[in-house]
Amino acid sequence: MKRFSFRLDRVARVREIERDRARASWAAARAEQVEAEQRLQDMRAAAEAESVGIRVGAQQATSDLRALAFRASLRARAAEIAVHDLTTAGAAAEARAEDLLVAARRLDALERLRVRQVEAHDLEVRREEAAVLDDLATTRAGRPTGGLS
Repeated sequence: MKRFSFRLDRVARVREIERDRARASWAAARAEQVEAEQRLQDMRAAAEAESVGIRVGAQQATSDLRALAFRASLRARAAEIAVHDLTTAGAAAEARAEDLLVAARRLDALERLRVRQVEAHDLEVRREEAAVLDDLATTRAGRPTGGLS
């Protein structure tokens, strides 16, 4: 019985490496997205905490109000930047997910081809074995069984 050999094993290994790299790239992009989401949530929580600390109707000095307004404008700009970072990270994560999907599909195609070739090889081996058994059944010690010798 001849041994099965898949000629595209090297290609399959390369595609596995491509898939693994795409998976790592997607995981890194997703981590950046989660980090950007967390930064934005932290900023919102800090802004809410500061706004709770300001009493409505309380007398405050003009310099305190200016400082509060300045901090609010800085926080608003930081929030804009955080939202932009989050959008960028989300787009990058989507692109990496698409790359991962493409790499996985390419590898799956090779795996399906391998399965088909293994099945064809097994069928060929069974046919060869059946032919050998037929030859054994129809001959005895090298002589045909049907005629007079």
